[in-house]
Amino acid sequence: MAKKVKLIDVTKCTACRGCQTACKNWNQLPAVETRFTGSYENPADFSADTWCRVKFNEHDEGEIKWYFTKYQCMHCTDAACKSVCPANAISKTSLGTVHVDKDACINCELCQAACPFDVPRFDDVMKKCTQCFDRISNGYTPACALTCPTDAVTFGDLDDKIAEAEDRVSVLGGNAQVYGKKELDGLGVIYVLPDDPDKCGLPVNPEVGLSTYFWNVALRPVKTLAAVGITVGFMQDFVCKKAKESSNKSE
Repeated sequence: MAKKVKLIDVTKCTACRGCQTACKNWNQLPAVETRFTGSYENPADFSADTWCRVKFNEHDEGEIKWYFTKYQCMHCTDAACKSVCPANAISKTSLGTVHVDKDACINCELCQAACPFDVPRFDDVMKKCTQCFDRISNGYTPACALTCPTDAVTFGDLDDKIAEAEDRVSVLGGNAQVYGKKELDGLGVIYVLPDDPDKCGLPVNPEVGLSTYFWNVALRPVKTLAAVGITVGFMQDFVCKKAKESSNKSE
């Protein structure tokens, strides 16, 4: 299947935050209590119950300029979270999304430390944007893109969306640029930016640190042991369950 990506045009975003609400609704995520912290941005950070948020980037350039940037898991091709996971709980899907197996996650939080975008959050397991895989694998649009009233968020085939982004940048001119085409071997979220990435709340040169590659090598034996341990655990649970059932029947 062709890789799918989300295209976010920062120049079209009005910060209505309909994407935040749509994400909550589709994924059945509860509301979180928030408070004013000096910015209209709300909530101020991700949580296990908040996977999508709009950053309010304010700059005084002789006049106040706002760059509203939708932020979520970037579904990196070179995904640092996948590399460091000792339980092999993180994988790539056929559509290019980063998937978390909640049954395998051991809540070690290594993925959060490795992520160049500081996305993963935890309660009992790691949680983040899924790119609405349950929707897109059935031919539907992600909830956030479906609800966006200005088409600041759209979704489609990788090549089509990159071409669309490049056409838009050529129209905007100035410092406008495409972000996500090459970063980390390509992101699952491509941006049209009106200016430099740091002005829009994005890292200029996101990188997978050397420590992540080191841990990927160092943890290979641990990953194997973890997989064996999980399998043995399931077998033990199965045997105990069957023994209990047999005992109950004999009674």
